[in-house]
Amino acid sequence: MAVPGDEDEQRQGFRLAFEAATDLDLEKVWIAYFSIGGKSGLMEVQAYVYGALSLPPIERDLLAHALNESLDGLGADGRRATYSRAIFLEAEEGEAGAE
Repeated sequence: MAVPGDEDEQRQGFRLAFEAATDLDLEKVWIAYFSIGGKSGLMEVQAYVYGALSLPPIERDLLAHALNESLDGLGADGRRATYSRAIFLEAEEGEAGAE
């Protein structure tokens, strides 16, 4: 069983979100990933998605973001890829409006 936030869990979430999108292929997601600064090649991304290669957390997060943006662009509802760690949007106490 995967530990929450680990690479296997993130990979599984990516695959589930990707496979649910019928109008999207991995090359399109890779192009979006590469355009936002991803450094891995298409073959490396394919190997990661199918469990044959590990990627650093920043590369996994860029890939997840590229998939999520691609799904948003298609107007797809449903599952999205997760990031390597939780992102909190709320300002910490005392930080909001402080000048």
